[in-house]
Amino acid sequence: MGFLLVVFGCLAIAGGIFGKRFHAADVVALGAFTQKSSKRSGRLVFIVAGVAIIAVGIKLIVGAQ
Repeated sequence: MGFLLVVFGCLAIAGGIFGKRFHAADVVALGAFTQKSSKRSGRLVFIVAGVAIIAVGIKLIVGAQ
């Protein structure tokens, strides 16, 4: 499980680095608004989330016995 989290964290970071268009999300309806978000904030969210997912994955890998 930890390995998958590390892989998905790396994918999230890659999405943050190479992403060009980001949109505001509707978390209730699980869709995207037509309102665009700034490139800087979209990248920041993807990279921070990716780092957090990788940290949890590494913790699961190291803590496994």
